[in-house]
Amino acid sequence: MGRKNNYEPETKKIVTVSNYSAVAEIYPHIMRSIDYKKWADYIYQISREVKKKNIFILELACGTGHTASNLKTRIKKIIISDLSFPMLSNQKDSQLSKVCCDMKSLPFKKKFDFIFSTFDSVNYINKKENINRLLVDVSRCLTDNGLFAFDVSLEKNSLKYEKYLNRRGKVNGVVFQQRSFFDKRTRIHYNHFELTLANGKKVEEIHKQKIYLFEDYFDFIEKSDFYVYKCYKAFTFENADENTERAQFILKKKSYA
Repeated sequence: MGRKNNYEPETKKIVTVSNYSAVAEIYPHIMRSIDYKKWADYIYQISREVKKKNIFILELACGTGHTASNLKTRIKKIIISDLSFPMLSNQKDSQLSKVCCDMKSLPFKKKFDFIFSTFDSVNYINKKENINRLLVDVSRCLTDNGLFAFDVSLEKNSLKYEKYLNRRGKVNGVVFQQRSFFDKRTRIHYNHFELTLANGKKVEEIHKQKIYLFEDYFDFIEKSDFYVYKCYKAFTFENADENTERAQFILKKKSYA
């Protein structure tokens, strides 16, 4: 039996962790170019389509909650939610109620006047049947005359930013590398993160976003309790089409068409 060479470096195993657990530590850094105030202003304008004072709002997949932080001076009743507890923990604002939950299985009994999601979070739902689950659950939690608003990334957006998202850096003692790839055959946009944490632990997260066809969303919605009230090019009030990079959907219940 040979004796192990104590001077031989050991290769540390990379552990795969759930999405937005380790990345939560670097998320503010990799999202530092995002203008959350602009996004909040846009969402606020959309929310005004609900013809009611003091509306009750739920944000799905809120991440670190910066959009809601920029909304709270104009809308007092907001609950933010996300599947990732580490992401929610980054939001320290005690004025915002936080709930850790899956947007396809909402735990709420009260109804909201306006439910929204931003930054192509819906693209993380990779199966069509789960898009249907989302729409069913949102409908259950939405008032009859309420609105559901969400944006999605389309193929043109993936092709434009695929190479831009290949990056590396170091922040707060965490060394990271992100590799981005859009598979046209499966229509999955992959973002692969490798991180060396401050304690030396090596982890990876593999984010998969389904880049559905523009028309697919209309098919999903047609089979639900909703109809497409409006569909804009994101951050504008111009009608979206299949050549749009990011589309903003605004849905109403069919019973209140």
